[in-house]
Amino acid sequence: MKRFFTLLAACLICCSMWAVQVDCVAGSLSSIIDDTSITQLTITGTIDARDFKFIARNLNSLEQLDLSNAEIVAYNNEKSPVFLSITTYDAQAIPATAFMSKKLSNVVLPQGLTTIGTAAFAGCNIESIVLPTTLENIEPYAFSSCNNLKSITLPAGLRQLGEGAFARCKNLQEATINPDDSFSVGKDAFLDCTALSSVTIGNNVTAIGPGAFSGCTALASPTISSNSNLTTIAEAAFAASAVENIALNQCNQLTTIGMWAFANTPLQNVTLPESLESLGDGAFYYNLNMEQINLPAAITSLSNYLMAGNNAVDMEQPLHDGVTSIGDYAFYNWDQMRNFTFPQSVEYVGTMAMAGQTSLELVTAHPLTVPALGDSVWAGVNQPSIPLKTDASVTDDYAAAQQWMEFDIQHVSPPTSINDNHAGNLEVKAHFEGSWLIVNANAVITKISIFDINGVMLSTASPASERAQLSTANFNGKFYIVNVILEGGTQRSFKLMRH
Repeated sequence: MKRFFTLLAACLICCSMWAVQVDCVAGSLSSIIDDTSITQLTITGTIDARDFKFIARNLNSLEQLDLSNAEIVAYNNEKSPVFLSITTYDAQAIPATAFMSKKLSNVVLPQGLTTIGTAAFAGCNIESIVLPTTLENIEPYAFSSCNNLKSITLPAGLRQLGEGAFARCKNLQEATINPDDSFSVGKDAFLDCTALSSVTIGNNVTAIGPGAFSGCTALASPTISSNSNLTTIAEAAFAASAVENIALNQCNQLTTIGMWAFANTPLQNVTLPESLESLGDGAFYYNLNMEQINLPAAITSLSNYLMAGNNAVDMEQPLHDGVTSIGDYAFYNWDQMRNFTFPQSVEYVGTMAMAGQTSLELVTAHPLTVPALGDSVWAGVNQPSIPLKTDASVTDDYAAAQQWMEFDIQHVSPPTSINDNHAGNLEVKAHFEGSWLIVNANAVITKISIFDINGVMLSTASPASERAQLSTANFNGKFYIVNVILEGGTQRSFKLMRH
């Protein structure tokens, strides 16, 4: 019996040593803890980089750590070898790699903490963590590969989210990013978080960094604030993710979508805001489910590979009048496209830009100067079986131009009248009455000009009313270009034929 009680007492002492609470003076943790097999540790008092170093090197069985009543103080290691880059450790900061690859499953952080260092918790078993409201900086890879982490809410006061901060957290399902000031989501911040299905992006997020959500194969519909101040979606930000729907039309400050930003995603229909100024190479590359997408007016030069491989697209008019150049492979393998129209503004079509458009039934080219072409623009397309409709005045030019000449070229005479409401609610009507050009609009016409087919101005007027008329009695020729400017600056140009 005596032996039994002796063994029981020994077991109780051992178990008590697995859960330890200490009141520490900075730098003294190594002299307080003599059993490195403990699994639970609560620290009060002050600690510094020396104490974190002791934990990192010695407490390999630690699973739970409570720092809620601890204060992290600064430490300056003046005796540090000169080849070490870090000699000074800031107060209220967890040092780099402090708990890297530890068994930690539960951590309570101190209120007052401002910085979590590089790879501080990388590879830990943390299941959940509450980040203090005082936190301002999460450095690169701080929580990368924390494969048991389920959700994370970034504190409103956070100012920096470093590269790969939560990368490859395989079971992370939910992330909330709602800062109270201008904020950028760091490069590769949530890279390859394959279970991440819910992301909330608050209105103060101004930039989503390169690869931030790349490889997030459960992320179908990230939530973006309805009054978003987002200006930049960087290269590969959502590449190879599961994004089907994203409300970019709510991002009225968005100016830039970087190269490959949405490449290889199942995006369906995209409405881009008119604020957009730049679309990088392959921004919507191989979006196999995409059926509709608009190009804002400021996008006049289409990048290489912009929408290559989007073979579900069948749009009547993918280009607006104002696009001047089409990059290499821009519309490669659009094999559902039946009718393709080149607006008058197009000057160049890049190499293989239309290759693989095997369902083409009609091509319409409005440019009055034949656009220059790269190599093999229509590779794989049976051009002789497809009509190419051009303006009657330039049919011979297209018939003499390399690659264009391969189509069944047919001329189209300009209309004798137009009813154009392209500019939203504004409407312009024009027709000839004998030698008079008559123009009516539902807004004040500030200026109307008429040009010959070569662009030489023949006449102009400033009617300051909703009706204008110009005489063409002294003009030779049948074809004229008309430019109308409405009050507010809206312009429309079109070509008419006079009987």
